Amino acid sequence: MIDNDLSRAVTNTQAAATAAVVAFNASTSPEEPEGQQTSFTTNARATAAASATSYATTQGVSEQRHINYRLWVQSLDGQKYCDWAPRASLLSQAIAARAEAIVAVWRFDASQVISPEQQEEFTAGRLGTTALRSKRSRSIRRGGIALMLLSPVVWVFAYFFVLLTGGEISMQAILPIAWLLLGTGVVFAGVRMARPLPTDESDVSVASATRVALLGFDPLSEPARLPRSWTEDPKVGERLDQFMRDAYTNFPTPSELPPLRIPNVRSGRSEASIQVRALLEQFAATDALNRL
Repeated sequence: MIDNDLSRAVTNTQAAATAAVVAFNASTSPEEPEGQQTSFTTNARATAAASATSYATTQGVSEQRHINYRLWVQSLDGQKYCDWAPRASLLSQAIAARAEAIVAVWRFDASQVISPEQQEEFTAGRLGTTALRSKRSRSIRRGGIALMLLSPVVWVFAYFFVLLTGGEISMQAILPIAWLLLGTGVVFAGVRMARPLPTDESDVSVASATRVALLGFDPLSEPARLPRSWTEDPKVGERLDQFMRDAYTNFPTPSELPPLRIPNVRSGRSEASIQVRALLEQFAATDALNRL
């Protein structure tokens, strides 16, 4: 069931990535003659202006900023930006779609070497059991300390009991010592419980090395880590998105507009994941054909 879901995710994300790249490549560049521009660029300025205004509104930009922006988009620089922005948005979507496709195929590869049982054992077993043992250990240690603190009180009662019985030694006289030893034993048991359960380190290290060899790193020890970006420059998409957000207040000139092209695909020769390597090669081949 999980493999089927991951397989569908791979198919869907790759289809979305292909469609996003096709949409970007099909969009008409604003440098083309006016008579050859399609309906895409006919409404480009209005679309870009509306999108920027919507984002600025959600960020709480002042009314004066809105007025300044509306005046700027009517200028030559503002019109150039609004011609550029829709294609920039399509490029941003293509970069993000390819990134999602890379993550999807990597997760499919990971599912072949990490079973659901291993994931559940790691999260619920290793982490959950450790947390439970730690909680129980704290409770036991507190109980032992309480017994040790009560020991002097018991000793006083035993002393008065010995005086009342005429100084004869009885079982009650050694009760404080027993109480103290009991408390010490409970604290020691609590400390022992806090230690992690013994594991077969050889089996763990071999399994981890296998995952590193097949995936590039061990997802069980680094659950938040994702595979490398598909681009040579992993921050190119973030910078493009930030530029478009900042344009509402920075009012860039035409010379400041970043050139719009699909980023170079990073080499997959050093990629451990077979699926990721194949997809990188597919991206590179597609881009090479589009540049002919």
